[in-house]
Amino acid sequence: MAAEFFRRIRKEFKLTARGIHETVLAISERVNRKVQILKLHWQAASLDDQIERLHQQLGAELCAALASPDDRQTHGAPAAGSTGQHLAEIASRVRLLKKELLRVDPLVRQIESEALREDLLILERDLFLRSATIERLWVVQGASASGCTAGQLGLPSSVRVVAVLRGPALLVSFDTVLFRPGDTVILLGLRDELKTVLPLFLERKRATA
Repeated sequence: MAAEFFRRIRKEFKLTARGIHETVLAISERVNRKVQILKLHWQAASLDDQIERLHQQLGAELCAALASPDDRQTHGAPAAGSTGQHLAEIASRVRLLKKELLRVDPLVRQIESEALREDLLILERDLFLRSATIERLWVVQGASASGCTAGQLGLPSSVRVVAVLRGPALLVSFDTVLFRPGDTVILLGLRDELKTVLPLFLERKRATA
């Protein structure tokens, strides 16, 4: 009896320790990802600042180059040849900084996308444990929802319209928004009740005699 009891305790301890270890690793990974995102945002902001300063310097150089000969002598501006060379150097530096910025931006989007996928997986798990789910669907031509607002559809109390995507726009005011064919609708609610409302968006209304 005692040996079996201690084996069970040892097994439970191993499972608990493994769970704690996995949790610590997950938290560390999220923290590292956040740090990477902050560093890349700082790098992108620094590049933007450098480009802005070079643009200002370029503007000042152009103003000096376009000034009259008397003005250039008065203000001690460099000769035309050296000015042209200087402008070319500034333009070259701007191109290099923009190239570096184009390299940083995709890295930021990639890491943010990875973080978003992880958050969505956690959201999906949380909803599943509560018999809920989230649905993404398109409003078909002739559907019952077409031309109606969310309030006019008589949705169950557990079902919510989370967002409507229409072209490049994100619509969140559902009291006045009329659903249109081609809209992408995000629904959240209990699985069983959510299934009952899908035909409102995905099936054409039957013609009445």
